[in-house]
Amino acid sequence: MKTQEKSQLKIYIDSSQRYEKKVSLVEINGEEENVLDFEVGDIDVVGSIQNLLEKNNLKLEDVSEFVPNLGPGSFTGLKVGVTISNVFNWLLGGKNLKEMDVPEYGGEPNISKPKRKEPIRE
Repeated sequence: MKTQEKSQLKIYIDSSQRYEKKVSLVEINGEEENVLDFEVGDIDVVGSIQNLLEKNNLKLEDVSEFVPNLGPGSFTGLKVGVTISNVFNWLLGGKNLKEMDVPEYGGEPNISKPKRKEPIRE
């Protein structure tokens, strides 16, 4: 007799694009994934997580894991998504420090030194 696996809820965070982020609430049944709800656009990731939980009558504890897009993508966007995911996973006791996700940027960051502005003289 085959035992029925309990479904899990996961939240996927894709902040790899600067102005096009996506937060998805997904139900996992064995190998099958079913997207229950999502928000996409130039959104506040944490606010969207809260919205998805409220709209679906869920609590944070109902989510088994937060899964970030690790990259490649926007340097800052990946840092934001991975950090949010790591904080929630740690808070829920799902991952310890050694298991935290690390972004894969796909290259070195493109950071330049700001140009010095001349002081205003009166």
